[in-house]
Amino acid sequence: MPIHSSVYWPVVVKEGQAVLKTSYERGGTQKDVYSESDVIKVACPLCAASGSHRIYRERGALGIVRCDSCGLMYVSPRLKEPEKVYWGDAEKYFTEARLIFEGKARHHRDPNYLADLSVIERYKPRGNFLDIGTNMGFFLRNARGRGWTIYGVEPSPSLSEMARKYFGLNVRTAFLETAGFDSSFFDVVTMTDVFEHLTEPKKMLAEVHRILKPDGIVFIKVPNGLFNILKLSIARMAGKLSDYDIFDSYEHVVHYSQDTLKRMLHACGFKALKFYIGAPIQLPVWHKYVGQYYQYPSPPGLDRKRQTARSLFHLISVLEFYCRFGSIGYCAPNIIVIAGKSG
Repeated sequence: MPIHSSVYWPVVVKEGQAVLKTSYERGGTQKDVYSESDVIKVACPLCAASGSHRIYRERGALGIVRCDSCGLMYVSPRLKEPEKVYWGDAEKYFTEARLIFEGKARHHRDPNYLADLSVIERYKPRGNFLDIGTNMGFFLRNARGRGWTIYGVEPSPSLSEMARKYFGLNVRTAFLETAGFDSSFFDVVTMTDVFEHLTEPKKMLAEVHRILKPDGIVFIKVPNGLFNILKLSIARMAGKLSDYDIFDSYEHVVHYSQDTLKRMLHACGFKALKFYIGAPIQLPVWHKYVGQYYQYPSPPGLDRKRQTARSLFHLISVLEFYCRFGSIGYCAPNIIVIAGKSG
């Protein structure tokens, strides 16, 4: 049964009947439950204090805590090497995104990516553009043809190779600190849903400060930690807390509010030029049924309830933002900041 040109709902044949494929295809190495041997306890990534209190525990041994000194929320115990969650099987990653690579389907985040790039263009419409944590290149491919010379850096060997092979992007396989970029080279540096993955965010920002031109800008988008607190409270009140994966703590190791993100930037020589809330990511719920994360849109009507709820929360979050005189509160699913060097 076709959805649109060359895109089909995946099916398997069982006893003469076509049924939905439900075994989930993921290229990453994430597990449902982690043991004590998988994790380590860490100090606060912002102020280095060791004192904290636990907010929540998920996926077995992973703990979400709040620093007693500065209030930053982070994961401790956390995975020893959380970045390697994405150092998975290239063949499975290709299966996830084949139709996008072939130009037969769009990525569900493309509207968000295009909106982000439009904002960046208002500040820096041309120059050298670096995307950190490029993944398979879905965001960076949208930056082509806009007046920038684009670069990417991605530590996962399988993901960076796909960005080069299927989209032809200039992506280095490395962590930023070992990528070898020249000082004061970039006009734009982006981290789109990447900064929350970093175990040493201050170390990363120090390198960004080195490679950014004096008048360059940094674009950072992260999930809103306060929104996760709201979801946690609602789940507790509804009695649906058991096995509820709220914080994505196997990969998201720091959970920022506007205040703690601003303080992190300030500590590393940056000043926030603009904070705002991005539109919600409308992830198709169909992926839960067909086992393909990226490429299959839902049948008509299936997504309507969730998409309407996400859009409503976004509207409420914008109203909350203005009521709080420009401060992002609990209803916003994400935080976006444009920052520059502080001097």
